[in-house]
Amino acid sequence: MCGMKCITFSLWINILNVITEIPGFELELTPPKPVIHVGKDLELTCRVNVCPGNVTFVWTALVDRYHGGVSKNERTVSHLLIKNITVKHSIGIVCKASCERQPKQKTSHIQVFSFPQDPVLPEIRSLIENQTQKLSCIVHNVYPLKCLKIEWLRGDKTLFEDEPHYIDDYDDVQNFTSQFNYTPSVLDRGKNITCKARMSSTEFGLNETRNSIAEYGPGTITTSINNPSVKLGEHLEITCHADGNPKPTILWFKEENEPALQSQNEALIINKASWSQAGWYHCNASNAVGSLQKRIKVTVLGPPNIPKIQLSHRGDPKEGENISILCSSDDGSAELTLYRQSQRTESEALNKSAVLLKIPSLQIIDAGIYVCEAKNDFGSERSTINITVEAQHNVLKMPDLPVAILPIVGSVSLLTIAGLLIRYCRKKARSNSSNVS
Repeated sequence: MCGMKCITFSLWINILNVITEIPGFELELTPPKPVIHVGKDLELTCRVNVCPGNVTFVWTALVDRYHGGVSKNERTVSHLLIKNITVKHSIGIVCKASCERQPKQKTSHIQVFSFPQDPVLPEIRSLIENQTQKLSCIVHNVYPLKCLKIEWLRGDKTLFEDEPHYIDDYDDVQNFTSQFNYTPSVLDRGKNITCKARMSSTEFGLNETRNSIAEYGPGTITTSINNPSVKLGEHLEITCHADGNPKPTILWFKEENEPALQSQNEALIINKASWSQAGWYHCNASNAVGSLQKRIKVTVLGPPNIPKIQLSHRGDPKEGENISILCSSDDGSAELTLYRQSQRTESEALNKSAVLLKIPSLQIIDAGIYVCEAKNDFGSERSTINITVEAQHNVLKMPDLPVAILPIVGSVSLLTIAGLLIRYCRKKARSNSSNVS
């Protein structure tokens, strides 16, 4: 042991350093706590305030790791450029400066993070009220994972908050998937579903946010009227709304017709309702994700149209023939009946818009007026048809006579009749003469 001699030597060295310390010699390193994204370039600047001679700069890492930077020295300033930052650069970089053999050093603590893109939300086929389904949100290439937080929102309302619970000490970027079971309600209708991802660290002042809005197909269709009805000749407007993102396109069309009724502001408009506009309609909602339909029935109210009555026969039917009478209407709400005016006859209903009366082996007594009547709650209309029956006569057929005999027979008959008339007149004259005497 050197004992007192060593202690004395150390004291002298310290005294000598104090005596020889350069006044005003200070070292500044900027930025001291840089926060930088993976893939960016970082430049550190080390500057000496006062140095009468040359300054020597040395750049090192706090840990035994190559920083990969390129330095450029000027008289009292040194720049270190680190290109294409990786997560391995989350270290301390030390700048050492020596002026007249007097050293000083400063450390810059680099915080590297990776948050390159918005969260990914898979397309949702549909959101149906009161039906639960699992939603997923994926955040890619995150670092450090411990700084990540996820918030699910419907409109402005927070539905669910999530963050990584089991974090491995990876020295690389990672992916994170947030999932939760969501049950839509009627109050959520028309509001966007958002996955908000946030990278935050109070220690380094990190605060980055990225959002993604879910796209989903129509799952709930509502109409302003569920069982619409309109009086004949009046106006009817039905609005159809579908929940979806992007906003669905609404197309109205009538059943059994081509979709020619394009909606206007999601509304089906019927002006001066007619019987032909009664029936089933479809509201079709579609967007890039999917489509959905709702079926509603439009009822037109009013007295029925004049029904049609038709006879299956051309011309007057004959005795013994089979005939049928058809009664029909284009108003599906009317009740049809077909009968003989003087008495009720049994008819057969073909469907809601037609009835049929069959009369086999027609008789003379079947002739008469038949009535086709359409009736509903607003009135009734009738059509009639008068059916006459042609009788079947048995005519006695005489043998054919030669054509040459016919004139002779005619002449003989006329002469006989003339003789009889002359004889009668003479007899009458004699009788009158006797009475005069």
